[in-house]
Amino acid sequence: MITRNIINNIAKQLNIPAIGIAPWPLPKNASQFIDTNKPCPFINGTLEERLTGNTQLINPRSAIVCLFPYYIRPEDMPANQKINLPRYAWGPDYHLVIPNYLTRFGNALQALDKTVEFEIHCDTSPLADRYMAYLAGLGVFGKNRALIHPTWGSYTSIGTLLTSCEIPADTPMEGTCLNCHSCIKACPGQSLGTPVFGYDTCKSYLTQKKGHLTDSEIATLQRSSLIWGCDICQEVCPHNRNVPTTPIPEFQQIDPYVNPIDLESLTNKTFKAAFGHRAFAWRGKATLLRNAQIIDKDYSSKDE
Repeated sequence: MITRNIINNIAKQLNIPAIGIAPWPLPKNASQFIDTNKPCPFINGTLEERLTGNTQLINPRSAIVCLFPYYIRPEDMPANQKINLPRYAWGPDYHLVIPNYLTRFGNALQALDKTVEFEIHCDTSPLADRYMAYLAGLGVFGKNRALIHPTWGSYTSIGTLLTSCEIPADTPMEGTCLNCHSCIKACPGQSLGTPVFGYDTCKSYLTQKKGHLTDSEIATLQRSSLIWGCDICQEVCPHNRNVPTTPIPEFQQIDPYVNPIDLESLTNKTFKAAFGHRAFAWRGKATLLRNAQIIDKDYSSKDE
């Protein structure tokens, strides 16, 4: 029988610093936490698919939710390090790193009980990962919709093992963030502070949006130096003060800067070969170069 102590020991052996158990099936009121009247195009699945996770398991009973911190303290970085990428994209793509950990986790469960079934979910699955992490007692939500863990703050990526193991679920954390509204005030696109998240003015979304950008969208991009993503709402959050450096070895190998000039001569094939293992690569080089033209004055001047 797989117990919570076994789960904790496997997580410790794999160096996963924060785990919790979410119930399955989801609570009856789950749809009010998952559904939205204005879904971001990058969210996968319909409401029904997000409630079921499109699971192929015959008898899912519980979900093991794991947090993978990625924060690097300034004192642990090289001096005068150039930065034009968000923190989650400094190291190898978490879509590649996390499934490897989850597979090892599932294999460890099956080594103890060959009847165990498991299924991996990490971001591109329709499973509502932040809601699952909340149910698993791993944090509260900030005004910026980020999950905030007491130790690791909001600088975490989430991976979930949906399993046939019948493990008692954890209790969601009580309370809220500090309600300081720092993230709302600092947001470049003023996307926060309303009942429905304004994804279409969020800088992170706009850096991934293809095609023509309006003058107001260009102005939003220019409010910070990142040519991909946006960290501002996390940087100003008091819950992220004194966050430790990640214990995940893969995320300690960082490269926070991509030189737009180096991208210009690459074909789509060579770009994929060079950067396919990075989280910013999925939109291709053209979107990055467009953003650099808008944001990076030094790069823009070279093209004049």
